[in-house]
Amino acid sequence: MFLQIATEFASVGSVILPSQPIRLAAEDKLVALRRLDKSRAWNSLDDQLYCTICKNVISGRQIEVAGGTNGLRALHIKCSTPGCLSTPADWLFPVKSDTVREIDILFRDNGV
Repeated sequence: MFLQIATEFASVGSVILPSQPIRLAAEDKLVALRRLDKSRAWNSLDDQLYCTICKNVISGRQIEVAGGTNGLRALHIKCSTPGCLSTPADWLFPVKSDTVREIDILFRDNGV
């Protein structure tokens, strides 16, 4: 009986896909960023961050808003880099070009 339940659960779990990005108007996306990432001011969608996981600079325009559409997953924001599983806690802000180089050296080379 347990094996049957576990097998059915595994089958249902394999059908659930990762949250797909939600298309939002620019002003709605800015509101979502401000609501979902309270650690930053989010002055505009052009604000840039450095992702410490994928090592890319991303802007508010690139950040994806996902989940929340079917009631099963909470609305959240994520890095748009394919395969990157970072969350807002992994992003550094604000980013200036010289700062990015310094940060990149620290995270890529572990400060060595």
